[in-house]
Amino acid sequence: MRVQPEELYQALLDHFLRLGLPEEGARAFADILLEAELEGLRSHGLARLPIYTAQLERGGLNPRPQMRLSRVRPSLLLLEADGAPGPWAGLRAVEALVPVVQDQGIAAIAVRDAGHVGPLGPYVRRLAQAGLIGMAFANTPPALAPGPVLGTNPIAFSTPMQPEPIVVDLALSVVSRGKILEHLDRGESIPEGWALDRQGRPTTDPKAALEGVLVPIGGTKGFALAVMVEVLAGILAGDVLGLDLELPWVRPEMRLGPGFLLMALDGGALSSRYQELLQRLAAALEEAGSRLPGKRRREARTMATTSGIEVPEGVLGR
Repeated sequence: MRVQPEELYQALLDHFLRLGLPEEGARAFADILLEAELEGLRSHGLARLPIYTAQLERGGLNPRPQMRLSRVRPSLLLLEADGAPGPWAGLRAVEALVPVVQDQGIAAIAVRDAGHVGPLGPYVRRLAQAGLIGMAFANTPPALAPGPVLGTNPIAFSTPMQPEPIVVDLALSVVSRGKILEHLDRGESIPEGWALDRQGRPTTDPKAALEGVLVPIGGTKGFALAVMVEVLAGILAGDVLGLDLELPWVRPEMRLGPGFLLMALDGGALSSRYQELLQRLAAALEEAGSRLPGKRRREARTMATTSGIEVPEGVLGR
């Protein structure tokens, strides 16, 4: 069935309140899940609802965390999240980071001991809406070929621009695990080139793909970027390796604690022509027949806002 965004938001808010979250935490979950659905990121939207629910019910997420924020250097913050849901900790991190960047020109915040933050785009978009350039990195449980050591380790970038910020948000595998889970739920094969099975052979079976490894984007270059993210988000921010993380749908009772690093800087502090040059870049790309990243998601958001969001039966009645 198709529902309006406001109706879905209220249903999600009510759901997480019933699970024992205070209003701030429930609203954070509802915000991030709704944004994923609005932009067509189904693998990170309602598809994650059963997983988050199981984690809250079985102890993998702390519904009443005592998060602690510290400023370890003038431009470096640490948020110790005490097992908080990732969206809650992630939005807290954005809120804490913005005034520091406005004062210092550049800053970063490390989020430690929180759950899966969901898509990274919503966090860097909020930084862009505050007039800042944003970058985000997260490490995840092992997933990438050739062996299960590195995760899909997503990265994101945003910059202010009119009429909408530029937002880049991508995993370092050809597709995310969530996309493969979607195919598994629908009983569909996956395209060739997405994954390898346990024996290292290409597979179109989503179950074999989830038991095997995912193919990195750009081959060895994507693998190298995943190493970079593992250092920044895992070792530096999270104080944890992806090797030590469990998949939340396999062990929902376990606190995962992946690392999340959020960085931002004030572009206007270095260049008075920043926006002028950005607009020239956008015009040149359009003239060349290309487009700025994020256009498809903006179009999906416009469509969902006017036509509603397709929601599986039973979700609103949870």
